[in-house]
Amino acid sequence: MKPFTSRAFALCLLAFYLSGCSLLKTQEQPTSDTTVESSILHDHHMVLINHIEQFSLTGRLGVMTNPKGFSGRVAWQHTPDKDNIDVFSPLGGKVANIIKTNEEVVLTNSKDERISSPDAETLTEETLGFRLPLSGLSYWALGRPSDTGLVEYVTWDENGRVNKLKQNGWDIQYQDYEANEGYFLPKKIVLRTDELIIKLIVEKWSDLQTQ
Repeated sequence: MKPFTSRAFALCLLAFYLSGCSLLKTQEQPTSDTTVESSILHDHHMVLINHIEQFSLTGRLGVMTNPKGFSGRVAWQHTPDKDNIDVFSPLGGKVANIIKTNEEVVLTNSKDERISSPDAETLTEETLGFRLPLSGLSYWALGRPSDTGLVEYVTWDENGRVNKLKQNGWDIQYQDYEANEGYFLPKKIVLRTDELIIKLIVEKWSDLQTQ
């Protein structure tokens, strides 16, 4: 048996401390090949992205549901107090603008009709034909659990970045990350329920601000 080195001992102590802190927030389950090092990387990564409170992104949105689906482009600006999302058709026409605040969600459609509701998922389902989970999406887009609702599990890869997350009835998979302004942020996200699949491919992150 190899001797238990001082480095390994220090890593174990640090991992024990960090994982103990994270368990107070979510029930995290590492993958079967998770090492002490990847657990430390995970906690370090989460500390970094948990400080992001503002961002902008542009990308592609794909939705598969019954009876119809959707594909197009999306431009999203998020701040702590407001989400402003433009949804475009494949040909570039604006399908909807969605503004979410702490008080309400307002959707303006292609006919310039304004529809408001306190519930973003119900509003988008009734107007766009699919539920857009805005209450958690600003967290999930960054690769972290939302601060509300039950987290059933979180797993991460050898680099400590979340690759699977289940929360509030959504199964979320992260299939790619890229470096941006000193952070590793998701590039391809797939969200699933029994009735719906949403694919978000981020082409550009910008305007990252921390608290």
